Amino acid sequence: MDNLVHLHDPFADHIPEQVEHWLARLPGAIQIRLNGADAGRTRALVTLLHGNEPSGLRAVHAWLRQGREQIETQLATNLVLILANVEAARTPPLFHHRQLPGLRDLNRCFRAPWTDAPGRLAQSVLATLVECGPEAVVDLHNTSGRSPAFAVAAIDDARHRTLAGMFCNHLIVTELRMGALMDSAETLFPTLTVECGGAHDPAAHQCAAEVLRRFGSRPSLFSPQPATGTLHVFHNPVRVELAPGASVSFSTEQPADVILDANVQARNFGVTMPEERLARLRDGQAGLLSVRDHRGRPVFGELFRISDGYLTPRLPLRLFMATDRADIARSDCLFYIARAH
Repeated sequence: MDNLVHLHDPFADHIPEQVEHWLARLPGAIQIRLNGADAGRTRALVTLLHGNEPSGLRAVHAWLRQGREQIETQLATNLVLILANVEAARTPPLFHHRQLPGLRDLNRCFRAPWTDAPGRLAQSVLATLVECGPEAVVDLHNTSGRSPAFAVAAIDDARHRTLAGMFCNHLIVTELRMGALMDSAETLFPTLTVECGGAHDPAAHQCAAEVLRRFGSRPSLFSPQPATGTLHVFHNPVRVELAPGASVSFSTEQPADVILDANVQARNFGVTMPEERLARLRDGQAGLLSVRDHRGRPVFGELFRISDGYLTPRLPLRLFMATDRADIARSDCLFYIARAH
């Protein structure tokens, strides 16, 4: 698991029709290098940093099945493809584990220390990117719940806005640094995370395929493009997490400290108005949640109030990345929020 394997010729053997069969045959985390029209430039696409987010893998698999000649005539530049958390993805049940049980989230490991297996794999991914010197990196993900596609960047500039506008209509810009690939690579090359939508949504698979096609084939990534719609930009959404030791569920039939609205993921990118209930808190305790901005400042009271034991917005809020999986809500976060505008 510790290092990327260079799959020198992915076309040497027949690529199975089923993505699950191809995944089972992979030697582990891999990199694939393909030649394009301009050999002096390289782009890189990273996916499967989380084993429960298969849309990027499905897109790469379907694309490679076209064959070398068909693919390389489409590519504007050289392209490096990285499939990272192969072991987590194929550990039963298939496409269920965000990371291998007992190990750190790979997309929180792109900064020192590099002492464990996920850290060493993250270091290997970074070393590969530095060595190939891409003009841009796209990190392709699925959202934890149902959601429209959106992009995330660490810097708000014309390059990142142009890249995001190629793929979707929403861009989140955050100064929060958590050890994600986007954080560490940002000082080296433009890096954009693209969240394609829910892991089991066919539209998300189609979105991932389109991201790969556009990213690989467009002659110039950063020249002005015809407008495909308005790009809505949101700055520094606040991360809402469980307090240490708190429990979470989505049903009153499963008692927990925090019982989230069962349909909370349907609120992604919509506006939640004051007095709408987001969660029930045991004994109305605000301390069951950690609500801090990107500087670490507690902002619960600015954004929320507790009414009859329920968490409600104090002002119109827009939610992102809400999930219906308790394990992800517990290990990562409940959702992100921004003031609606």
